Amino acid sequence: MNVLTLIVGLLCYVTMGAVLRTHFSSAIVPREVRLTIVVSYLGIMAFVYLMLRDRHALTPLAAALTIFVVSLALFLWAVRTTRSQRLKLAFDPEQAGFLTRAGPYKFIRHPFYASYILFWLACTVAALHPLILIFLVAFSAANLTAAYREEEAFEKSPFGAEYRSYRKTAGLLWPRLRVGSD
Repeated sequence: MNVLTLIVGLLCYVTMGAVLRTHFSSAIVPREVRLTIVVSYLGIMAFVYLMLRDRHALTPLAAALTIFVVSLALFLWAVRTTRSQRLKLAFDPEQAGFLTRAGPYKFIRHPFYASYILFWLACTVAALHPLILIFLVAFSAANLTAAYREEEAFEKSPFGAEYRSYRKTAGLLWPRLRVGSD
């Protein structure tokens, strides 16, 4: 089960990386993105090492596999929803040219960031090692920072009023819980 979890995790990582190179279009690769890429290489190497070095319990491995699948499904759903758009990379200073509420965006304002955080959560659950937890915290912070910057940019954009309305219906990184009946 260690090897299966490792293979699924690596397939998720490679798939996300390959799609990112073709799906997003920015004139430049922002410094923060370049740093995140380098750190992610270190993180994935640490994950591979720990998965090969240690034997892990079945329950966390099964949970990690589930989280990997959810992460990749959310990522691919967001890609499919936005494939006709030209999304910008995280931390790109250029303003967004559109606002979508389709696909996962109906429920989550930042499904790409949510999928990345889920990926590192799966790595953490699988390896159960403090080193991977550090990567989870670091990538969560980076993705939250990018999400909040984009939120501010949308607020100041021509889509500001529409975005404020949208924020009331979709959660930042997970679906908004509805209390009571509509």
